[in-house]
Amino acid sequence: ISHVRNNDLWIMNLSDIVSRVTSVFSMVGQFLLFLNLPMLLLSGYGMPWLPILILIFAPTLTVFMQLALSRTREFDADLEAASLTGDPEGLASALAKMERYQGGFLRRIFFPGHRNPHPSVLRTHPETEERVKRLLSLVDKKPTQIPIQSLFDEGVFGMPLGLMQVQRKPRWRLGGLWY
Repeated sequence: ISHVRNNDLWIMNLSDIVSRVTSVFSMVGQFLLFLNLPMLLLSGYGMPWLPILILIFAPTLTVFMQLALSRTREFDADLEAASLTGDPEGLASALAKMERYQGGFLRRIFFPGHRNPHPSVLRTHPETEERVKRLLSLVDKKPTQIPIQSLFDEGVFGMPLGLMQVQRKPRWRLGGLWY
C-alpha cells in the first residue's frame, strides 16, 4: 500500500524509461563513433577520451542509479507502512520471518548459511537487517493521540487510511484473525 500511495511504481517506471533511453543513445553514439573512428584516427584529430568513456559507461551508471533509487524507495515505504499500521515491531518481525524462510525448504536444509554476506550494489532491496534496525528505531516514538470525538465529527470513514493513526497494537487470536 505504501508503494502505491507514494507513486513508487510511477517513479520506478520513469527511471526505467530514462535508463532505456540512455542505453539507446549510448548505443547509437558508440555505433557512430565506431563508423567514424578510422576517419578520426587518419586525420590526426586529438580525441577527447572523457566524453567517449561517459558514452560507453552511461548505461551502466544509470542502472546503478536506478537500483539505488529502488533501495531508497524501500526505506521510504517501510517508514510509511510503520506510520500506517502503527506497529513497526510487527513489520520488523514480518521482514525477519520472510528473510528466514526465503529460499525454500530444501535450501534451508542443505545450505543453511548460504547467503551473500556483503551488501551488493546490484540489489533492488536493502539488506533486511538494516530495514529491521530502522523499523525498530521507530518503536520509541509515540503516535499522536487523536480525540475520539474529533474523529466522528470529521467523518472517519471518508478519510484515507494514511491520515488515521492506530492507537494500539493488533492482537493475535487462536483462529488466526486479527482484531
